[in-house]
Amino acid sequence: MSNEDTLQENDYSESDDLLETDLEFIKTLQMFFVKNYKNLFADIKKLLDTGEISAAHRLVHSLKGNAGQIERADLQKAAVDVERSLRDGKNNVTEDLLITLETELNTVLKELAALNETK
Repeated sequence: MSNEDTLQENDYSESDDLLETDLEFIKTLQMFFVKNYKNLFADIKKLLDTGEISAAHRLVHSLKGNAGQIERADLQKAAVDVERSLRDGKNNVTEDLLITLETELNTVLKELAALNETK
């Protein structure tokens, strides 16, 4: 029996089921992200404005991880940059970093909302 014959005889239904499960999981992650992060930038900004640096750091750290989970590299990088600026309980975040974070977050939120409306 050749490799070609073996490939034709394989049952890929299990792979299809796994793929569908993965797609459902990804959609769940995306919806979680939209629901839980739609007001995140305002929360981060408020914490920074009131001097609650460690709380802002935790939010940005969570955003960084979740951006990575949904494979949004630009948002993840923006979060990394802000997170680094909040190390050691110090607020060294520049306005440019905040603008980039807000822009990237809003872009991802809009993309995910639109993507999930079409499905």
